[in-house]
Amino acid sequence: MPLLRLGRRRLWRMVSLRRLLTALVLFSIFSIAEVMSVHSALSRAALEEAGNLAQQKVFVVGIHWNNEEILRDHWIPALLALTKEIGPQNVFVSVYESGSWDDTKGVLKLLDRLLEDHGIPRRIVLDETTHLDEISRSPSGDGWVKTPRGETELRRIPYLARSRNVAMQPLYDMQNTTLVFDKILFLNDVIFRVRSLLPVAQKSC
Repeated sequence: MPLLRLGRRRLWRMVSLRRLLTALVLFSIFSIAEVMSVHSALSRAALEEAGNLAQQKVFVVGIHWNNEEILRDHWIPALLALTKEIGPQNVFVSVYESGSWDDTKGVLKLLDRLLEDHGIPRRIVLDETTHLDEISRSPSGDGWVKTPRGETELRRIPYLARSRNVAMQPLYDMQNTTLVFDKILFLNDVIFRVRSLLPVAQKSC
């Protein structure tokens, strides 16, 4: 009798373990399916939002520093393709550059001519101020911080914020006009493709 009871207990434990493993597998499958469903829904929503970009007015902003190579090989061709899909009447391009020591300024001058040829409204600011100029000037305002070394140094975030505000200035200037933008699109020193922003334009990429 003890051996019979012991066998039954082992059998019950094995059955219970199998049921538990089955339940865990089913739970994992349902969880993965739910995650994939949510991810798919979010992806569709993002694509629909991006696809609508071609029917909206878009303010494109770019801040560049020592980006000659990426501008020449990728950024400018992709930007021109993007403006073509959005439409010259629906886009404004604002670019700010400061202190580059490569030929970023020369490439952006080329971009200015290309945008003009395509009838794209834009403002491209090429600032001769270098980073050395910035850190060499007398500390003033809240853009500086006292470091543990006892030195006063230029804070990076306020510096970048000022660059962003310069690039955004045309938008501020147009606030009292009839031109209203639906989207602000920041495209700094990154490689992007039109199809990632406008799925409806895949054939033109």
